[in-house]
Amino acid sequence: MKDLAFLTSPDMSKAKVITTSEIISEYADVEHHSVTRLIRKFEHDLEEFGVIGFEIHKPLKGSTGGRPTKIYQLNRNQAMLLITWLDNTETVRAFKLALVKRFDEMEKELQARKIGRISEKAVKRSLNEAIDHWENAPKFPYPTMNKLLIKLATGSSINDVKARDTSQEIMLNLLTSTEQQAYLELEQVAIGLIMANLEYKFIKEMLEKITNARA
Repeated sequence: MKDLAFLTSPDMSKAKVITTSEIISEYADVEHHSVTRLIRKFEHDLEEFGVIGFEIHKPLKGSTGGRPTKIYQLNRNQAMLLITWLDNTETVRAFKLALVKRFDEMEKELQARKIGRISEKAVKRSLNEAIDHWENAPKFPYPTMNKLLIKLATGSSINDVKARDTSQEIMLNLLTSTEQQAYLELEQVAIGLIMANLEYKFIKEMLEKITNARA
């Protein structure tokens, strides 16, 4: 049940792990209006654990009738508290167990991504310094190396990575923890090759071979 909880943004500086009233309704087998009624009734209690977010979902285009639906966004503590107010059916108990596991998975993923960003910042200066003294550097060496590392770490072009969140200017904030780890490892190799004053073409070929060997 990978859709039970999710990150609010691919940008790690903004991301939080949440679930929604719609998800709770579906998997706990409770009418959505019953879930939202509980949220409104006990809003003060839920807000002890943070602000309750929401989105307004309009009826599907072409559908007849219907009103916009307010979908509430809840963090782990808010969701767990809300579930205690539902009937303790077998379905609800199974859903609660699955939701706890999914929150654990996503919070670990979020933490891993943040740690990856901290580690990358620590070596970024070394890469920039290596490029500063790179006698065989190509034109525009900084963006050239960045595009190459992003491409090899993610398998996507830098434009495709940007499309994950167009408001984010720092590409590495948009990488998953696995992609960040791949980026860091390739970056360390690149630093060594640049410090050896090798040409970009050779460095690119070496990094591509490393990436292909891991595939």
